[in-house]
Formats: sequence, C-alpha cells, structure tokens
Amino acid sequence: MTHLRGFSRREVLAVAAGGALAASVRPVLAAYPERNVTVVVPFPPGGPNDIIGRLVGQILSEAFGAQAIVENRRGAGGALGVSAAARAEADGYTLVLPSGVGFVTQPLLQKQSPYRVEDLRPVTNVTGGPSILAVRKDFEAKSVKDLVALAKSKPGALTYGSSGVGTTLHLGGELFKSMAGADIAHIPYKGTSEVVVDLVAGRIDMSFISPLVARKLVDDGRVVALATTGKARARGWESLPTVAEDGVPGYELDGWYPLLAPSKTPDDVVAKLNGVVAAGVKSPAISGRLAELGFTPVGSSIEEAKALQASETEKWGKLIAQAKLSAE
Repeated sequence: MTHLRGFSRREVLAVAAGGALAASVRPVLAAYPERNVTVVVPFPPGGPNDIIGRLVGQILSEAFGAQAIVENRRGAGGALGVSAAARAEADGYTLVLPSGVGFVTQPLLQKQSPYRVEDLRPVTNVTGGPSILAVRKDFEAKSVKDLVALAKSKPGALTYGSSGVGTTLHLGGELFKSMAGADIAHIPYKGTSEVVVDLVAGRIDMSFISPLVARKLVDDGRVVALATTGKARARGWESLPTVAEDGVPGYELDGWYPLLAPSKTPDDVVAKLNGVVAAGVKSPAISGRLAELGFTPVGSSIEEAKALQASETEKWGKLIAQAKLSAE
C-alpha cells in the first residue's frame, strides 16, 4: 500500500479497513426493509395505541413502499405484546408501540415480568399528551375539589378504571390518590375500550382517558369531563381546568407513546427507522391528524427518547416504591 504523507502505515490501514466496513454495511442498510415491517400494538383495536400505531404503519408504508402490518396483541396491561416484540428477531422487522408509562413500570411492578426495559431500545417517541379525568354522567361530584372531598368522606367506596395494571391510566389514578390523600379503588381491565364501556354504563365512577377517546363521549353527554392532567390546559379543552388548578396542586400526567425495537437491532437500522418515523410524524398530514386527536406530535431523536425513558422510569419508580404498588 502506498504510504500517505503525514500518516503512519497503521493509520492508513485503519482508514482502509473502516472504508471497507462502511462499504459492507451500506448495501445492507440500503436494502432494508426487504419485506413487511410489523408494528405490534399491545392493546385491543380502537384505543389510542392502536390509532397511533396505524399512523406509524402509514408512515412506514409510504416511506418504504412496502406494507407495514399492525398486529394487536392484547393482555396483561400491554406486557404480552411488549414481551413478544422483545423476543422477536432483532432485524428491524418487528417493532412495538406501547404506552410509555406502562412500558417502564411493568418490570417495577412485577417480580416475574415477562420482559425487562433493557430488552428493547428506543427508536423515537412518536407523540404524547395529557389525559382527561372523566366521571360517569350522573356522578355527584362536579369538580376535582368535589371529587376529592367525596372520596375522603367515603374511603374505598369510589372506583376508577384502568386499561390494566401498570398502564398510564392505572399509574395516573395512583398518583391522583397519593397526591390527593384519597382512597379510591382500582378496577383493572384488559384495554381502554372495556374501561369506557363500564364508565358509560355507570359501573365505575371515574377514569383517566385520552382526549381521543373522551371527545365524543363528552360531546354526546355519555361521560362528564372534570379536568385535564397536563401542566397547562389542553388544546381543544381550554374550558377545562387542569387537575392541579382545581384541587390537587402539582399533579401532572402526560402520556407518551414510544416506538421500540428489540435491543440488539443494528444501529443503522434503528437510525433509518428514526429518520423515517420522526420525519413522518412532523409532516403536515400526520402532525395535523395527531393534533386533531388531542396529541402533541413529537418525533424525537433516539437520544431524546432515551432521556425521556430514563426520567419517566425515575418518576414512576418513586411512586411505586412510596405507594408499595405491586402487580403480584
């Protein structure tokens, strides 16, 4: 090999080897994907994860020119679908879109969790947003203050429903109980749709549901919205106070929806997925649709997604430890 001026033979060989490696990687990356990509949604059809998952599938299909398959694998508060994705081949052809809070808290709540957070790696945080504190239509409390007072006067008598142990709805309820100093019984379901059925029927008193699910129910008078759960009033719900404004100072619950891949998925494939999905989420069509549904379009970088996951793990880990919560 001809010696390059200013460089040692060892440095020249290292550069040449790196070039050869890059050349060997580029065709593999360029070929991805060679078949359909599956996006696992670990909840039943019709809920927020399902709708967001289908928007991600649309982004992937349009970007790659190949159909993205959305597969609903419900059960165990999302843990069944997440664990199935964690066990899948780490080749970029199986992704999962859980609720972020549930994803990081399931292993903290279960000694025998079917997955570890480290079994999957972040691709991007797709979207996020607050929930709506909704109550049955004939509920006697008409504000958060009234609800807290009622719950304190009848310890354990009121009920709230969630889409499963460890989900955003569950932890949102437990955070509310902890900060309000109220005892409210938790009723877990297998998905948001089941929660809504019983809330509308009056079999449970309250739940924290997504703006997407709450909008038509509230407009039709089938449930009553008391407050939103974010730091500031939510877009499209400006007339509603936040929970923090109306009775539980400092309360904040923002859901987040990460797209994840098995932990050993190659960096170049994850980077390609991140670029495609993040750009798609920020496109006028998808960002506009998410905003219509009550979500904030995000499309984060991989590093931003990792940082959010770490901060949320710390936040909810403290609550789980303090409240001595367990899914066992």
